Amino acid sequence: MAWLGRFVRDFVGHLPGGRRFRVELEQSRRHRDVLAERLKRSEEQRDTLRRRLDARRARARAMQPDPTVLRQVMPTRHHTAVVVAKRAESAARESAFAVKSPCYSETLRHPELALPVDAIECISIAGLNWHTPVERGSADGVTRRLLWHGRLPLEEILQTRELAVGRVMIDIGANIGTTSIPRVILGDFNWIYAIEPDPRNYACLVRNIIFSQMRGLVLPDRVAIGDVNGEMTMRLMKSGTHHLVTQPEDIREEERITVPCFTLDTWIERMGIDLSDVGFIKSDTQGWDARVLAGAERVLARRHIAWQIEFSPAMLARSGKSIAEVFALLERHFTHFIDLRREAGARVRRTQELRPSLEDIGSGRRRYTNLLLYNAST
Repeated sequence: MAWLGRFVRDFVGHLPGGRRFRVELEQSRRHRDVLAERLKRSEEQRDTLRRRLDARRARARAMQPDPTVLRQVMPTRHHTAVVVAKRAESAARESAFAVKSPCYSETLRHPELALPVDAIECISIAGLNWHTPVERGSADGVTRRLLWHGRLPLEEILQTRELAVGRVMIDIGANIGTTSIPRVILGDFNWIYAIEPDPRNYACLVRNIIFSQMRGLVLPDRVAIGDVNGEMTMRLMKSGTHHLVTQPEDIREEERITVPCFTLDTWIERMGIDLSDVGFIKSDTQGWDARVLAGAERVLARRHIAWQIEFSPAMLARSGKSIAEVFALLERHFTHFIDLRREAGARVRRTQELRPSLEDIGSGRRRYTNLLLYNAST
């Protein structure tokens, strides 16, 4: 068949315009060969880049902190923490705190009055016995996840560990202590103030502190933190969760209780806490975080303190604060943030990028996120 191809080329070449056609045909063939070679090289480069990316991802996974490690070392670290809790300075710290927190001293004297034993469930995780209120219905809250999955928030602890270490932490919305107790056992902080307004959760928080022998290292107070001093109404949901409300007349009497409320500035002054010792504040208050920030001007002025807050447009709206107000507060008081639930893009960002970065929160599957906020010196 090769002779036929040569015959056609020669024949075409003798036709009018045939020589030009043959030249163009040859150029097209050469161009095709060049493109084929480039495509081959591109595919080879793509395969090389894919292998490198897979190797990089494998190395990143291998270097990623593993919550299993924390779970494994907790029993051993617990023994050491118990020794620290039995020291004289820990006992003195607890005694001074009990004087300033009447609810704590009362719960220590009469734990059965705070919550009867038959209203408590217990589960053993990581060598510790955890007490949680009996749920009044199905829920997806902290206590239910604890019982169903036997899970402590160790992954969340690792996510924040770049900033959540130091001398003192304040845990606002401590629930039953699943963050405060592991953190102090693992040595992230010397001691932690744990604030929880729900009486049932608070009773179990105190029980968990007692049974883990962390008295003097975790100091619990039963108050709400907001932007006013006085009292607030809390709605108790059938699911076992709770949240503060701005319009108590909209809920039934049997669904609500009144809790003491302080601004964070007032509460810290009341407790005699030295802000120079505080390195980290976690606020998980079911949408009340904007009001917590609004009542913490003096604390926010201490730029060495990093914060973790929950950001949920739906829950913020329930608290009566707008997203714009929250952004304004965060932009004024912090230079950088980390979106702990973000899966793509830069991990560390300047707070000027908060608004565009969080614009998809509340839509689709991203109903909320947790933010780490801090101030950089440069």
